Amino acid sequence: MPFYNLVAELSYFYVILKIIIRQKQLLGKFVNVNRILILCMLSFLAWSSIAQAQQIFISDPQKISTELIGYNILGKNKNGDVLIYKKYRFEDEIDIYDKQMSFKRRKEITIRSLDYETVEVYKTGDNIYHFYTHKDNKMQYLSVQHYNSDLEKKGVPVLLDSTSQKLGDSFTEFKITKANTSPYYLIYKYELSAGRIDKLFLLVMDAETKIQQKNDINLPDDGYSPILVKEMITDEGQPIFLFENDDFNCKKDKTVTQYTFVFPKNGNTWVSTNINGGDYCLDEMNYAFDVLNNKLTAICFLKDDNKDYMIGYKYLTIDIYSATIGTNFNYFYPTETLDEIAGLTKEKSIKNLPVYQIGSIIPRVDGGALMVAEYYDKTVENYEYTNYDPYYGYRTSSRQVEFYEYDDILLFSIQPNGSPNWNTVIRKKQLSREDRGVNSSYAILKGKEKLIFIFNEDVEQNSNVLQYETTADGVLDRKSLFNPNQQEVQIRPLSAEQISANEIIIPSIYKKNLSFVKLQIQK
Repeated sequence: MPFYNLVAELSYFYVILKIIIRQKQLLGKFVNVNRILILCMLSFLAWSSIAQAQQIFISDPQKISTELIGYNILGKNKNGDVLIYKKYRFEDEIDIYDKQMSFKRRKEITIRSLDYETVEVYKTGDNIYHFYTHKDNKMQYLSVQHYNSDLEKKGVPVLLDSTSQKLGDSFTEFKITKANTSPYYLIYKYELSAGRIDKLFLLVMDAETKIQQKNDINLPDDGYSPILVKEMITDEGQPIFLFENDDFNCKKDKTVTQYTFVFPKNGNTWVSTNINGGDYCLDEMNYAFDVLNNKLTAICFLKDDNKDYMIGYKYLTIDIYSATIGTNFNYFYPTETLDEIAGLTKEKSIKNLPVYQIGSIIPRVDGGALMVAEYYDKTVENYEYTNYDPYYGYRTSSRQVEFYEYDDILLFSIQPNGSPNWNTVIRKKQLSREDRGVNSSYAILKGKEKLIFIFNEDVEQNSNVLQYETTADGVLDRKSLFNPNQQEVQIRPLSAEQISANEIIIPSIYKKNLSFVKLQIQK
């Protein structure tokens, strides 16, 4: 808080406390008023410094209408205002909130003269791009409208692609992803053959909405059914695709290709690398691009045969230009690590440790990486119930109930050679049903010197929102941020978006009201 406010609070606090002590002496003995006041002031100052460590701003709730289809947290403009895109059935809008998340104004970007469908609205730097498709006779078009950060149009819509919808053709919808910091965009779709992905079509667009790269890639089809695991585009405009072979069967042949990385190049060429586990099965492959060391870092878990539990991890580094593998290291968990992951209070057996989901891989400065994984499980149970029907009497029926469980977060800090530097576990247990786990899991804020994990302590009761900080050496610090019930919010951590080095926006849906929680961490 500002200095003058703090002085006013302390002066008021001093007067009130002095009156209380003068009127009521403890046990009839003389009380050292000044000493008590000094201790109270020190406590107040300590509390104030803690309160200043992070600031929480919550936007006014907006009643959710049946017309609202979705939203996208775009980021901040040059004035520090937060931009949030909202998609309605027949309208497209961008809401502008100030630094304290108070609503300022709304900009409509609906295209009134066209029957269209929005694909994505993204922001990079001072540029905002509205991608949309529309159909005319048997043709489908993909276009983009460019805006500046003041939401003013820059030029006219640009046609990016047109496809003739011939009889028998089968294409997926366009999908679009953006680079982390630079204004490169990856636009792609698939051609399907007998229900399987057969060919990959992609475009790379720059800041001026010009096409810099175009590829048509025939994916492998001999004993290989490709399923897309993850795609990305680097800040230099290099597309990366990771596919998993749906035909892979670990029990039959472990040496068959299980994963494939594809690196499309300019001039309609590409390089690729195939990965198998050798003597082990692989699961939950994920990757990140290490900008400082100019390499791709990939990590997955090792499994024995086709059993669904992990015994270690595989650490890979790949050159994205030649697709050659550099480091290829298998690490097997020792007994003490298995015991630490399972936990003393967990029902998991050390000999049957389930496979976690790898959510993030964060490159380290020295060329290593931090792996962030989370335990996830979805179960379906059948329940029988009896109803009375006046015509048929008592009738027994059954219904399926889905349960979602998001538990511990597993952290492994891995050295450049693949061996672990340290590992730790953030304990949590989130169990819900029939809600797709929207209030479970965690949000992550990636800072330069620490990582911050934010999640609901208890999903059902919507109790405290917790914050865990971890430094480069793996030390954990736990804090309670706020109580959502008191703020009338219920955060959705998986939908959070980091908008700066120390700010994150987390959506909240509470009693059919939509609001956005902005958490600002002290640098």
